[in-house]
Amino acid sequence: MDKKNIQAILQAELEKEIPSSEIHLWQAVKANLVAERDSQGEKMKPIKSIWVGRATYAVLTVCALLTVALITPQGRAFAQNIFQFFTKADQDRYPLQAWQLTPPAQTSNESPFKYSVSEAEALAGYDILSPVEIPFEMIFIGASYDEQYHTVGQTFGYTIEYPELSLWQQPLEYYQPCGDISQACDNMLGGNLAGASADIQTVQIGELTGEYVEGVWELSDNGPVWNPIPFAKTLRWKNGTTIFQLVYNGMNLTRDDLVKFAEGIR
Repeated sequence: MDKKNIQAILQAELEKEIPSSEIHLWQAVKANLVAERDSQGEKMKPIKSIWVGRATYAVLTVCALLTVALITPQGRAFAQNIFQFFTKADQDRYPLQAWQLTPPAQTSNESPFKYSVSEAEALAGYDILSPVEIPFEMIFIGASYDEQYHTVGQTFGYTIEYPELSLWQQPLEYYQPCGDISQACDNMLGGNLAGASADIQTVQIGELTGEYVEGVWELSDNGPVWNPIPFAKTLRWKNGTTIFQLVYNGMNLTRDDLVKFAEGIR
């Protein structure tokens, strides 16, 4: 693609968002360049003039691209995709890990989902988003709060005894991916590693972009193994302040069902 085509595309996109009648950036830049050239006279070497021209053009192109990214829906969607919700591992099977040899810590028999949404919100200290209407004929079972990771979870199901759907949220400032498989991940939202064969799909949730994957790591006696079972479905997305994770264990709901559920969260 030559310079004329690039400039034409950029100008067309910018014209949609900011009419040229309202800005004079390009004219001002050209005027400054002309003034600088005249002040230096005719003694400037041709090779230096070419370099300065190319450098100036490159800077202007980057600035224009960043402007398009900030003001157009397409650009904002592209910028959001830089954030990785899932990372593919380099394989689907790993040897026994050191953290698997450590006995799990003793946990209470009491369910962590013992709060109402307002109680969990008070503990978390930030606004909690919930579905306006609980779909799929499910009921709200309870909410939880993890003080270490500042994570709030909400569970839903057809019966209190068996939660099938869970919604998790965490401020972006506390989000810390676990890294590779050699590290144990106690933070549920940090478990972003998927198997090498995982089918990670990009989805649109209203104006936000997220990712969806089916599968789970199974911890065998010989090490972690990625199992791409459709029974385990995970959807992730974020807004400007918070990352969200929707987990469904079952076969009744599809990817599109989960996306629709996510769109109804306020």
